[in-house]
Amino acid sequence: MANPGQFTVSRSIDAPIERIFAMLADPDTHPRYDGSGSVRESETHVVLSDVGDVFTMRMHRDDLGDFRTDNVVSTFERDAAIGWAPAPAGESPIGHTFTYRLDARDKGRTLVTLVYDWSSVTDERVVPRLPMVSAEQLEQSLELLAQAL
Repeated sequence: MANPGQFTVSRSIDAPIERIFAMLADPDTHPRYDGSGSVRESETHVVLSDVGDVFTMRMHRDDLGDFRTDNVVSTFERDAAIGWAPAPAGESPIGHTFTYRLDARDKGRTLVTLVYDWSSVTDERVVPRLPMVSAEQLEQSLELLAQAL
């Protein structure tokens, strides 16, 4: 049974796992494969290297205008998985996460699974706006990731 507080999408990408992980670990590349259209640019310009790393992004949504997020790395397994928990800049994460899981396949292909999980969000100001991205936008993220590679 699917988790009602999460979307999971997968796609096989014609690129080696190490190359995909390197792109995901570099916040400067995130606008290139954002299927929601809300990620504008990185402010921190530091490649992620461990759980607890924080990177700041400039964002825009029509319903919220321009804003910044601090993203705390919540999963980091080199060449296997990477994920982060977004928060309004200067605040603690609100409980949702974006996690990419990578599974090497034959001939340099990689199965990429993207999970958006909002099941831990409890802030009553945020809950009515969830999910903040659709499954279709996540699928578009994987399509853009494949194109960027």
